[in-house]
Parts: sequence; structure tokens; C-alpha cells
Amino acid sequence: MTKAHHEEKTLHKLVNRSKEDLCSGQPVDAGRREAIKTGALGAAVAAASSVIGAGTVFAQESRAVSTSKELAGKTAFITGGARGIGLATAEEMAKAGANIVLFDIASGQIPNVGYPMANESDLQSAKAKVEAVGAKCLAIKGDVRNRRAQESAMDQAVKNFGSLDVVVANAGVTQAGNIEEFSAEEISVVFDINVAGIVKTTQAAAPIMKKQQAGRIIYVSSALGRMGNELFPVYTSSKWAVIGFAKSAALTYGKDNILCNTVCPGLVHTRLADNEYILKKMLPNDPNPTFDRVSEMLKPGNPISIGHLEPLDIARAIMFFAGPATAKVTGEVFDISYGSTARSIA
Repeated sequence: MTKAHHEEKTLHKLVNRSKEDLCSGQPVDAGRREAIKTGALGAAVAAASSVIGAGTVFAQESRAVSTSKELAGKTAFITGGARGIGLATAEEMAKAGANIVLFDIASGQIPNVGYPMANESDLQSAKAKVEAVGAKCLAIKGDVRNRRAQESAMDQAVKNFGSLDVVVANAGVTQAGNIEEFSAEEISVVFDINVAGIVKTTQAAAPIMKKQQAGRIIYVSSALGRMGNELFPVYTSSKWAVIGFAKSAALTYGKDNILCNTVCPGLVHTRLADNEYILKKMLPNDPNPTFDRVSEMLKPGNPISIGHLEPLDIARAIMFFAGPATAKVTGEVFDISYGSTARSIA
């Protein structure tokens, strides 16, 4: 009898005995488990698990190994990556094995935006946090309003890591106030970043992903992109536009296996919301407005008794669209807003 034949017969015996153990409720012997995991028998473990059934110890251990780094070897490009949702997403994807490219304006200020942007120190700090997880990371200073800058950054991603697999179009700004208050410049900056910026992100990524015949683009809209709002009319309209564009991109690139989906967060505890400019607009009669007070104010109206989300909550929703569970999903919108859209039209 050849060695291969002997090992095959041994494998069949192990499989049959494990079936008996499972049917009788007995635990699988650790020695047999180790035998299957090692040597030539290890190469057959996938076939064995399909014979035994998906619920066995063998199948569970195999899944644990294969899914622990579900983005291993892939490259994620994240706009607005220096802080907030972008940084939380970068850290989650890094933990899943991805190489990370952080793309952020990192300028400290943007004209006609009433609160501070991330700065260069924030960007370098974000890079250090991603690398602390064990991932490779590029931190690139750039503006999503500049298509060429994004093309250059994505070329660097491919040159360094070999591919461009996931793009998270996250960069955005907001304005608050009555419709008649906004200057032309204040209106333009929101649409140039929130709408034209994500169009340019897509224009930069698509040629690379089409060549690969694979890719995911995940757009960050807002719960306000699903309803009207009198305090954030310009921001709200820009986030409606994000959803419309993402669906159009899904139709355009589906044939190239580029999947385009959107997440719509409710209020998230980031610097976009937790700043003096926004808080004073939301609580105009409060001499000392705080983010916590805004959250408490919103809580009673939500089906889930919370008033805000953390960046990690949104990062996990973005991860859903980057992972294997959504390998055949495109053009979809995921509301992650503590049930605030439950009263909206379906």
C-alpha cells in the first residue's frame, strides 16, 4: 500500500469516527483533530469538512482561520482618513489584513468651512495608529477636489502594494443654518467636496479597478441624505446626491465587477459635529452647548434609545460592504442611524 493510499484510508476513518461523535454528542478527540490539521491530511481538510458538514469542529476551525484576515493582501484607499470615520475604518481594515492608504487634506482649515479640519499632525498620528495594528500604511496629503492628486495617490498605492481593492469615499464637510443665510462660496465648498469630490474619487479609482476586473467603492452619505432638514439644507442635499451618484456608479461599473454601495450614518461623534460652530447652530439658546447635550436632545425621538453613534459603528458597516458577505451586492444603501429612518418612506 502506498503512503498516499494509507493516508487517504486514515482520513476516511477519521471522518467517519467524527461523524459518529457528532451524532452522539461526544466531543471530537483532540488527537484526531490535530492529525487532520497536519501533514498531507491537512490538504484534504476542506474536502473533509464538506463531507462532515458545515457545523463540525473541523469546519468551524477552518472558517476561523480563513476569515480572521478577510482583507489580507488587499489595499484600501480612504479619503478623509486622518480622523473620525475615516480613521476608524482604516483601523478596522488594517486589523482585517489590508494595506492602508490614508488620503486627507490635512490643512487645518478650509475657506468657508466654519470648523477646523484635520492637520498634518493628525494625519501622521493616524498613520502610526494603523501601523500599530501591524498593517502597512501610506499617508498622503491631498484634496478630493483635485482629481489628479487622487490619481497620483492611487498610483502610489498600486506601486507600493500591487492593487487597489477597496476605496472609501468618506471625505466631507457640512454647513448649518437657514437656507437664505448661505453665501455662494459656502454652498460651493460643500458641493465641491461632498459631491464633486466623490465623483473625482470614482474617476480616479475606476480605471485601475476595471483593469483588475474587481473592486469595491463605498460611499459615506448620511441619514440626512434620506430626508429633509431645515438646519442642514445644503449638507442634506449634497448627501442625497451622494446616494444618486453611487447608484449610477453601480449601474456603470457592475459589468467590471466593481461594486458600489453606500452607508448612511446618523449623528456620529466626530469633529464634523462636535465643534463650536455646529453646536451653537444646534443649540442656539444654550450658553454652553455640548455634543452630549445634542445627543440627549435627539435620544427621545429615536426607536433605539441613543442619540449618537461612534466612528467605530460606521466603520463596521463599511467593513460589511468590503467583505465576502457582500460579494454580489451593489447599488445598495445601508442606514446605520439608530432607527431614525424607520418613519421614512420605504
